[in-house]
Amino acid sequence: MPEAETSRIPPHLSLLSGLLMGSADAVPGVSGGTIALIVGIYDRFIEALSTMVKAPLHLRSAEGRAKIAGALFLLVPLGIGIATALFLVTRLLVGPSEDPGVLLRPETAPICYGFFFGLVLVSLREPWRRLRAPGAGHVLIAVLMAVAAALFVALPYRSAVPPTWSLALGGAGAIAVMLLPGVSGSLFLVILGQYTVVTGALHDRNLPIIAVFLLGLGLGAVLFVPVLRHCLRRYHDHTMAALTGLMAGSLRALWPWKDNYQPKLGPMHNVGIGDNLLWVLIAAAAGAGVVSLLAILERRLQRIQGRSSADAPAEI
Repeated sequence: MPEAETSRIPPHLSLLSGLLMGSADAVPGVSGGTIALIVGIYDRFIEALSTMVKAPLHLRSAEGRAKIAGALFLLVPLGIGIATALFLVTRLLVGPSEDPGVLLRPETAPICYGFFFGLVLVSLREPWRRLRAPGAGHVLIAVLMAVAAALFVALPYRSAVPPTWSLALGGAGAIAVMLLPGVSGSLFLVILGQYTVVTGALHDRNLPIIAVFLLGLGLGAVLFVPVLRHCLRRYHDHTMAALTGLMAGSLRALWPWKDNYQPKLGPMHNVGIGDNLLWVLIAAAAGAGVVSLLAILERRLQRIQGRSSADAPAEI
């Protein structure tokens, strides 16, 4: 994408978009990529990231350096907004060790997980509706991936505090999936049992854990951004079907009632329905409503953009 096109977004609007995307990325089940689509910067965001991944090559020419400048014009305020929102929202959900957030307290955690469960359940339609030509093969892919994900989240090691080195893998995977509309990077960390560990380290200022996770984020961006672009271009429908299945299988990790809500205290086993069923159902309905609203806004924006393209004069 040319630099001029990327730089059309004023910094204050990029900052606001980043705040919205970061708020979404902090909540398991909500996709920052979907927010980027809604506010109309998704394509520019991916192209800017791709430009930065190839920065060593672009530095060799004046045109390439201009592309880097254009990418930074978008990414710097966007990144500041994302980081700020991530810090504030995860402070509420997880918080530091001395003041656990609502996701770690037995009296509020089931309601939070109920909200996330509703988010993900309704979000299943998001990657699936992006299939251009759905068929039986895509259904099979989705089912197989759902079974694999459900088995994976039940593995014993998921419930314990993960080893520090594995946080690099979590960071790499999270950055890969959070770039896709309809898929949540935070949900990926929940599946791995790393969400509360990473967000807790952020608010405890645990620099070693943060550094390892950020290293994974950087490596994931370098390695996976080109791969994701290739998969979405060459195997778009297969990729979306697989993501749908992974999200469906992950619902097992978001079951609201558990015998423990802090990984450091031991395995987080799912248990039967608790006494706060009504509040959990209300929270799940609210989560479903959020995703439905985002989907409506996205489709409305696409219709507006479609009409604008149709009304635009043809180039001669």
